[in-house]
Amino acid sequence: MLKYADVDFIGQIDNANKIYMWNAQEVDNPTPFNEKVTELLSGLSTTASSSNPKLYATGEVELYKSTKLYGLVQCTRDVSETDCKTLLDGAISELPDCCDAKRGGRVVGGSCNFRYEIYPFVDS
Repeated sequence: MLKYADVDFIGQIDNANKIYMWNAQEVDNPTPFNEKVTELLSGLSTTASSSNPKLYATGEVELYKSTKLYGLVQCTRDVSETDCKTLLDGAISELPDCCDAKRGGRVVGGSCNFRYEIYPFVDS
């Protein structure tokens, strides 16, 4: 996301400007899938905001025997670790409204973003 403004916004939390994107396909078993998505992203939120100067984390969990769930969380580096955790957890809490039972989804905000998919999308 590129941000431009005629005022200094560095260090200011931007929780208002968000873009929501999701995969049009839905999963067969939404309840356990949604739980796994929340579990993965919440764990990554903790990792990204815990003594991690990049405020960034990726990971994966086994979804089914032959399927994995992949996730990424990230904050802009001008926010504190505490604010990063708060922002990410807030964005993750919006999952039921934007991405419920979707095979993939993203919330891209001015200060943080997350993404999950059932295919790898980040090089390790």
